[in-house]
Amino acid sequence: MVQARPDEPKAPMAMGPLVGTALAYFVMGAVVLAVIDLLFVIPSGRPFGETSGWIAALPTVWAYTEQFRRYSGAARWGVMLAGVVLGLGSGLAVGILLPPTWPPMLTGGLAGLTAALVYAPLWSAGVRAFGEERVA
Repeated sequence: MVQARPDEPKAPMAMGPLVGTALAYFVMGAVVLAVIDLLFVIPSGRPFGETSGWIAALPTVWAYTEQFRRYSGAARWGVMLAGVVLGLGSGLAVGILLPPTWPPMLTGGLAGLTAALVYAPLWSAGVRAFGEERVA
């Protein structure tokens, strides 16, 4: 097994594993959100799915925050801001274009998933081009 030297920076996370990590975090968030919503539906009698699905995308923010911390320099801020603007813009567009008759958990979840998946390739390409990996 070849080990990297301690002063040698690790290669940036490839886009495939980054998207896979974001999807895994989103699925975990969606499951937790569904369970919490179900816990409130049972005693109140309100319909299931009335909670915003955007909440399911919050765990992906933690994954991307860890990616952000791996790098130093001003370029990471620009890459992050461009990714957030484009990711949230695409997520909002999906949320607006989906039928209003769908439950908020579904439309918000699809919008949040879109935002997370748009951010991944932008971040991956941006840090490959401009990123400065922190040396521990």
